Amino acid sequence: MDQQTFMMAYLVLLFLPCVFSSRGRILSAGYESMTSQVPYSGIRKVLTTNNKECKFPFRQGGRIHHHCLTIRSSKPWCSLTHNFDRDQQYGFCAPQKIIPDVSVHTSRKITDPCQVTLCQNGGVRTRIPHTNNSECSCPESFTGTHCEHKKCYEIVHLHYYDTGETWGRIHLRNVEQCTCVAGEIECERVRYTMCRSNPCQNDGTCRRITATRKEVCNCRWGYGGPHCSVEPESECYTGRGTDYRGVVDTTVSGARCMAWNSDLLYDELHVGTVDASSRKGLGNHAYCRNPEKDKMPWCYTLNDGAISWEYCDVPACVMSVSFSRRIIPFNVPKPSNPGKKHVCGKRHKKRLSIARVRIMGGNSALPGTHPWMAAIYIGESDFCAGTLVSSCWIVSAAHCFFRNPLKSQLRVVLGQQRFNVTGPNTRTFGVQEYIFPKQFSVFNPTLHDIVLIKLAKQDGRA
Repeated sequence: MDQQTFMMAYLVLLFLPCVFSSRGRILSAGYESMTSQVPYSGIRKVLTTNNKECKFPFRQGGRIHHHCLTIRSSKPWCSLTHNFDRDQQYGFCAPQKIIPDVSVHTSRKITDPCQVTLCQNGGVRTRIPHTNNSECSCPESFTGTHCEHKKCYEIVHLHYYDTGETWGRIHLRNVEQCTCVAGEIECERVRYTMCRSNPCQNDGTCRRITATRKEVCNCRWGYGGPHCSVEPESECYTGRGTDYRGVVDTTVSGARCMAWNSDLLYDELHVGTVDASSRKGLGNHAYCRNPEKDKMPWCYTLNDGAISWEYCDVPACVMSVSFSRRIIPFNVPKPSNPGKKHVCGKRHKKRLSIARVRIMGGNSALPGTHPWMAAIYIGESDFCAGTLVSSCWIVSAAHCFFRNPLKSQLRVVLGQQRFNVTGPNTRTFGVQEYIFPKQFSVFNPTLHDIVLIKLAKQDGRA
């Protein structure tokens, strides 16, 4: 083979992937798509016929979907939240747009289809289940369509924050409000007061930021996390690992764990009380835990579009033979190729239900899983609960308002998990009005005991 023939063959092989990848410029039938930076990095932004955004992935029928469906409908549709099973909100996907494969003179930059498939910063391109599309699976420290944006790692909370996110912390005895700016943390000292109640665990101290009304914790040495519930130095587990509070978040097969408060886990995990979830080590994180006394720590995972679970890559502790009786990790042997292991006939069964305490016939929520729950604060001392029944309306008990409190004394918090503790999953509203039924009487408050509360609008909407 002469040199010219060799060069021609080399060029053909070089551009062959571009020829076959050009089909990716025709978007999947049934919906409109465009790239977007969303929490699930690399997922396309799909719009409905009402110009609302589809939320991918979403849960429907206990399975996880990454594309529009035609189940129970001749028109492709999608969920408007990450959990259709829970929220039942949907829209019909907009018609497809076909990008013509022609060259035109334009001031816009046309991206080479062979270049857009590259994932940056250690990201790995993976196929979206049940589609011909793929996406970048980013390391935890990066986000974006191509993993191009760096997150901010908060050493106090042991958590990565996206660009633009804000949070409070106590660092070097200073109470600070921080923001993630282009991958860097920027903080400023803020005013604070003492907390009315202390959500901090393991003898942590609490302060309340005046401007945001959010509680922040100062943890003792050896503990971390927003509420001092994590032990970052814990290298192994004892017994069955029910008390393990370390930071391992991968399974024995190398899969990434799902956050315990993920919307996708609705109907999978139920705990008896809010305090019970905290005692079990669960919360807004993806660390391995053993809340129901299995044989070792485990976590939920996504396996080919379905929710599954695996035991975690956490070693068991054994006693050293030396006189110091030091506990050392004991690594359990792993299969030679755990990622390729196939189990025939085994199906996902784990539906956690921890014994309920004091709550009869109900299940408490992990943070963010029940955003319609309303906490109603009346003045400085009174408290009642309610439920969001429409975009601006709360239903509650009329006897809570029998003293006719001023509307300026009322505060409604949606999505709150702990009493008077706000966080990233909560929203606070004022009250525009509250309405009693005509039959309600303060002299017999157990009858017709219902009140409608209209939320005050923020930025033109409630």
